[in-house]
Amino acid sequence: MKLNDKNEIIKTSIGLMKIPSTKDNEKARKDVIAFVKKYFSKEDVFIKEFKENGIYSIVVNLKNEKNPKLFLNGHLDVVPDKKDGFSPKILGSKLYGRGSGDMKGGVAVMMKVLKDLANKKDRPSVGLMLTTDEEVGGKNGVAFLLREKKYISKFVIVPDGGKNLSEIILNQKGILHLKIKAHGISAHGSRPWLGENAITELIKYYNEIQKTIPPIKNKEWRNSLNLGNIIGGKNINSVPNYAEMCLDIRYIKINERAKILDKIKKITNSNFEIVNEGFPFTQIKNNIFLKKYVNIASKEIGNKIIFNKSEGASDARFFSEKGIPAIITKINCANIHADNEWIDINEMEIFYNILHKFIKDLNI
Repeated sequence: MKLNDKNEIIKTSIGLMKIPSTKDNEKARKDVIAFVKKYFSKEDVFIKEFKENGIYSIVVNLKNEKNPKLFLNGHLDVVPDKKDGFSPKILGSKLYGRGSGDMKGGVAVMMKVLKDLANKKDRPSVGLMLTTDEEVGGKNGVAFLLREKKYISKFVIVPDGGKNLSEIILNQKGILHLKIKAHGISAHGSRPWLGENAITELIKYYNEIQKTIPPIKNKEWRNSLNLGNIIGGKNINSVPNYAEMCLDIRYIKINERAKILDKIKKITNSNFEIVNEGFPFTQIKNNIFLKKYVNIASKEIGNKIIFNKSEGASDARFFSEKGIPAIITKINCANIHADNEWIDINEMEIFYNILHKFIKDLNI
């Protein structure tokens, strides 16, 4: 990588990071997509913009085609942070700030790679898909683009999982976010026998559900359950007549989804709704695209590639849903969703080199 290329990637990362594109800031999410569009304004590329339920997305293709051979995929939304989190700074070989590792630094690398390829005489069949709702489920971003707009590819790279470029994720759990409701009868808190406590009913539901999905110990690779929040009651001296709780269920096999929902349906008498969901992600080691990537990446990194599983999810699950193979990896970073989030600038450079060599080797 030339110094000018490296400087451009850092400048692009900082530009993206200064935009507080959180779930509650629609203007900023619109602005961050506008930033990407402006970046490619002088390039002869094919750009499509989308808005679905307040979620903004952009697809940039090198050819006038809807279904490129390869998609580079990333998200530009971030979780909230204190004000100075959106003031990026460089210390040594690290770029600090909200969204540096998750995942505006990675997006900046992919943007630069696509820009480079746009200036080649023989352009490969490559596209860039960027969305702004991964942190809240991806329903109106990648899921919308693949399911409703019918985008598809032979392969996709999603640098949004794992610890660093030496790790590739082969499995991610599926997601079921459920809102479970309970109704009761109001009464004065001094005479609870005259009412029916909706919160107590919810607790019964949760205890029964927990029997079907027991607590996990020592990072066991199996289904998990988390009670995210519970809401109910207005006054301490009143019996609440309504309550609700939100559950985060992660499951490892696609055929377990129906079984889980069937059990919860029986326990709650169908008093629940699916707020968000995503299928499990599974990659096969002998995939030809994966083999090529691993061969190139291991040489660039100087280390053997490690294959792993991840409890977390990414937008790769929506590609997996369509039978599209994906590489999930991550540029070395830390403190994601926390103070002092950072990304390793040296690994950004390595990822840039890997992508260029991988795309050239594909000959697409």
